[in-house]
Amino acid sequence: MTRIAIIGASHAGVVCAEKLREFGFVGVITLIDRIPGLPVQRPPLSKEFIKSKENATKNYNLRSDEFYERQNLNLMSGINVKEIKRKTKTIIFESGSEMGYDILILAMGADANLPVHIPQGIENAYVLRDIKDAVRLREGALHGNSAVIVGGGYIGLEVASSLRSLGLAVDLIEVESRLLSSLSSQHVSEYLKSLHQKRGVSFHFGAVVEDIFYSNSNQVRGIKLSSGYIINCDLLVFGIGVSPNTKLANDLGLTVLDGVKVDINYLADDDIYAIGDVAFCPERSSKRIESVFHAQFSATVAAASITNAPMPAKQAYWFWSDQYDVKLQIVGILPKISSHELVQSEVRPGKKEGSFSVWSWYKDKLVCVEALGDIQAYLVGKQILEQSIDITPEVIKNDSVDLKKLMKKVY
Repeated sequence: MTRIAIIGASHAGVVCAEKLREFGFVGVITLIDRIPGLPVQRPPLSKEFIKSKENATKNYNLRSDEFYERQNLNLMSGINVKEIKRKTKTIIFESGSEMGYDILILAMGADANLPVHIPQGIENAYVLRDIKDAVRLREGALHGNSAVIVGGGYIGLEVASSLRSLGLAVDLIEVESRLLSSLSSQHVSEYLKSLHQKRGVSFHFGAVVEDIFYSNSNQVRGIKLSSGYIINCDLLVFGIGVSPNTKLANDLGLTVLDGVKVDINYLADDDIYAIGDVAFCPERSSKRIESVFHAQFSATVAAASITNAPMPAKQAYWFWSDQYDVKLQIVGILPKISSHELVQSEVRPGKKEGSFSVWSWYKDKLVCVEALGDIQAYLVGKQILEQSIDITPEVIKNDSVDLKKLMKKVY
């Protein structure tokens, strides 16, 4: 009987196991994860979970305990993999025990970056990547009055929103000149900056943390910026990106670029797949994608490849972010561009007051739609991107063009 071992039981790993069963795989499936307990959803950790005063982490489980039994999945949680021997197809755990496999799926995700100069054991310095991080941060937030957040990406902004909702004073440090500099259009960046400022967040752009001050009990008490400006705080949160967890892939001799290089079926090498945040598929995107959608999509593709099931239809990458009472929905990806290249963006007002969308073209091709409270624009943009329909900036700039009617043409 064929044995499949999936290392990593977050969104990608769990969905892959689920899809393997759905596509008819009857062999042994083992999910291995280093974090104890049932796998949890990650998107709520920077939002609802921090603000919640309940300690019921089970409300955020990806699947119920019964799901793993019903699907006949072996879930090994709180287990660390020490080594994988390719020749014998053997997984060796830190405990010394071993397990064989026939097909290996790497779904280890990515680890949050933390500055190397932070001493070990600092209780009020945080990153946010898993449920343990979220529990610690929520506990600190419930007892603190002020926070410094380093990093103006989605995690930093979502945490800022949650902490302000709890009443903490928040200073956010961003080394670039604007928020989400490589992830969003200038229009969305400015809108979110204004949104947070209205809620009381103080921003420091083009700033670098030069020094961190600690108390005698090894607690962060403040930071010093390169400008000399000092900010006192009870919590220090780092949202400075993640790095793919590629140690096992390197040890296996796989090709590692920014993540494990895979083909269009997410196959990294003979009988080895890589999915989710750890995978880089150049045939599908020019950069590694970190999102729930990509985790689910790559898991489905890998499961279909293994079982010879039909491949899922082409889908555009989508993302979302909730900050205060505002929902940002994004479909497509803004490309990395050189200094002489240009991305053309057009802003279109939505039907609801205050809502709008930003449509961006690169080399005369629509590549991304960012919608703030405008579900209609998001849905239309998604269909246009998925069906590779040509649409010009002039159409979007024309307010007399009804997106609802345009959607009917697209569908």
